[in-house]
Amino acid sequence: MKKWKLYETDADIEKMSQVLGVSPVLCRIMANRGVRTKNTAIRYLNPSLKLMREGSLIAGMDAAVEIARRGISDGERFCIFGDYDVDGVSATVILHQALTGLLADCGYYIPHRQLEGYGPNMAAMEQIANEYDILITVDSGIAAVEELQYAVDLGLTVIIIDHHTPPSDGGVETLPPAHAIINPKQAACDFPFELMCAAGLSYKFAVHLYENFGKEYEKAKEALIFAAIATFCDIVDLVDENRIIAKNGLLTLNTEFSTNIGLNALVKARNLEYNDIDDFALGFVLGPCINASGRLESAEIAVELFLTDNAARADELAAQLVRLNDERKDMCAKFVEDTVKNLPGESELDDILVIYHPTLHESIAGIVAGRVREHTGRPTIVLSKAGDVAKGSARSIEGYDIFCEMQKHKELFERFGGHPMAAGVTMPIENIDILRQRLNADSTLTNEDFYPVLYGEGWLALDDCTYELARDLSALSPFGKGNREPVFFVTGIVTERVEIIGASGQTLRMTLRSDTGRKITAIGFKAVDKMVEHLSERYNDEIAEGFASRSLKKLNIKLDIAFNIRINTYMGNSSVQLIILDFK
Repeated sequence: MKKWKLYETDADIEKMSQVLGVSPVLCRIMANRGVRTKNTAIRYLNPSLKLMREGSLIAGMDAAVEIARRGISDGERFCIFGDYDVDGVSATVILHQALTGLLADCGYYIPHRQLEGYGPNMAAMEQIANEYDILITVDSGIAAVEELQYAVDLGLTVIIIDHHTPPSDGGVETLPPAHAIINPKQAACDFPFELMCAAGLSYKFAVHLYENFGKEYEKAKEALIFAAIATFCDIVDLVDENRIIAKNGLLTLNTEFSTNIGLNALVKARNLEYNDIDDFALGFVLGPCINASGRLESAEIAVELFLTDNAARADELAAQLVRLNDERKDMCAKFVEDTVKNLPGESELDDILVIYHPTLHESIAGIVAGRVREHTGRPTIVLSKAGDVAKGSARSIEGYDIFCEMQKHKELFERFGGHPMAAGVTMPIENIDILRQRLNADSTLTNEDFYPVLYGEGWLALDDCTYELARDLSALSPFGKGNREPVFFVTGIVTERVEIIGASGQTLRMTLRSDTGRKITAIGFKAVDKMVEHLSERYNDEIAEGFASRSLKKLNIKLDIAFNIRINTYMGNSSVQLIILDFK
């Protein structure tokens, strides 16, 4: 069961409302997200591309642009070393299009997830040095000290465009020997915003490169769209420059459409339509297809899709990505089901779950860990067999820094990295049980910690859920990490009708009635089992069974509901609709 809590703020909401000329509800939402000054509020409410800071303010940007400018002029050969996720693919596409648009001789190299692993490796550096002059690593490289030293020794000029935290030794930053490093998290950089993904940084690099050449950046809008896709899918905070990229990239995609043949093919293959693509479509429909290629085969499939100018080939590649994503979903569902089924009872569960699946495809370990964490409320590490070692991913819960806790036992790992909520690891198989024992021995978590917290902006009466409020809230989109979609609570609401809809049989549709008689439709996804359980506990099994069999629809019950407020448009008519997140 989720715990409901309200955000707490000491901001003067009424004064904010008067100064900004917007409703107190919107001001409270902004204050809850740390938007507390007039300038930051204006930037938040009007995230114009004109508010993007000059790329030259990022340490290493001018040096990287000068290397690229000189390399293009001298006819040197460029190789972009990307990564196999959405961010790496998007950054590779942005840079390749930008450089070839300036007539550079440019290729790319995406490491194979299972065969090579993450980041630059010695064999790849040797192969690239035989064919190219300038190496640009994107979404990786900042921790590849030895590998990039080897690249430099082989004669490559190296540029790093990465957003990961640089490694340190005894608190001292250790950087690879690159000729230019674009990473706002490096100590030498005082750029005021350091949370961009690699594609966002690549977009800024491309813009600055074209400015340096004094040429029109013809694919600027296309690059913005790919930077937006990566910003959503890499789950970076949707604030400051990330919000500007996400908002404007999504707007460009929907109003001016994409000129990218491959992206158009993927949109068509997923049965999406322009004008109706939102943050959910990017993060949970298109993004997983792009990721699937790098998880199950090679991310070069996705890069080729977005670089091809052949429509028939694009359709073929898009269909392949959709097929791979369907395979990935089936694999995840099977392993999650098997894992959950074999877990002990809640009273016997470890505080920190360490699960070893020898036959699990290592690329989906993180997804499975996340699903098991959602089911149990516990930090979860899922490992699979990769040759003679175990590889896997960790997903944590609020209040448990899994990176810090695992770092206390770093001698158990061969490779290890991450942040408080997630980590990736390679370790000897014989150390798995030792890790499980040590993490649980160290644990100070209590049963309260295993119940997720659902934070709300405030309590609302049903009559306050107006079309005007829904319209105002939509202006705060796009939503995601760092800019959560506003959640509200309502208590004691009467349901006139509750029914099961959808092919999956797991979607609720409710008709809610306010004290004044106003009616609003509410939708609850994956909520049917919870409703059956609720009816059985609060009323009786007969009512629960009648509802589950769809023979009982008119349920006159009262609920406390946590919800989002949205505008639903159907056949040209728009109305307010509530999206149910939880109920009691």
